[in-house]
Amino acid sequence: MLNQIQKTVCALAVLATTSLPALAESIDVRVIGTIDPAACTPTLSGGGTIDYGTIKPTALATDAFTVLEEKQLDFAINCDAPAKVAITAHSQRGASAVNTDGSLAEIAAVPGFFGGTGNAGVVGLGLDGTKGIGGYALRLAAGTMTADGVAVDSIVANGNTTSWTVASSGSMFNTPTSLRYASWAATGTTTPIAFTTLAGKLGVQAYINKTSELDLTKPVVLDGLTTLELVYL
Repeated sequence: MLNQIQKTVCALAVLATTSLPALAESIDVRVIGTIDPAACTPTLSGGGTIDYGTIKPTALATDAFTVLEEKQLDFAINCDAPAKVAITAHSQRGASAVNTDGSLAEIAAVPGFFGGTGNAGVVGLGLDGTKGIGGYALRLAAGTMTADGVAVDSIVANGNTTSWTVASSGSMFNTPTSLRYASWAATGTTTPIAFTTLAGKLGVQAYINKTSELDLTKPVVLDGLTTLELVYL
């Protein structure tokens, strides 16, 4: 019995010894936290809907694209503190934009939008069977943008948020693998500025595929959908 007691006491003594905290010559102090950027909210008039109404087949070309008139929405970004932001545009209709050769792509290149003669990036209006209905280009309308009440230039960068140039009248779409970012700068400069309120016009111009490619024995419904995403810079 004595031996058993001695073994127990010895075991407890070892346990107590090995449970003591190790002593060190130094110890670290970490200081952590997060500073959140200002919260910004984009808005569009009309619920963000561009409505071309009822289009008569007789108003469309049989063997060429028909480019419709540009329509505009009021566009705004409101922030609870000054912030530098950009926006990107993402089509939700997949490979339904019609190229001039009749092929389909997520982002196609088609000329003749917003008064220009060069190609603009366009996205699709959905499919009529296996054929693309057409597409549309989207832009920040030049000369309409203000930041905190002061006129500003729209600027764009392709594939990054570092190499900015003044936006032309072209589309906000670039390629599926190289997003186009749009932001705003003081007039004559190309450096994004911080603001609390931005306001201007968002322009949309659609085109319809050749009617020879569409089944006009039934209604053909235009079904474009684009998501505008805010990116904090």
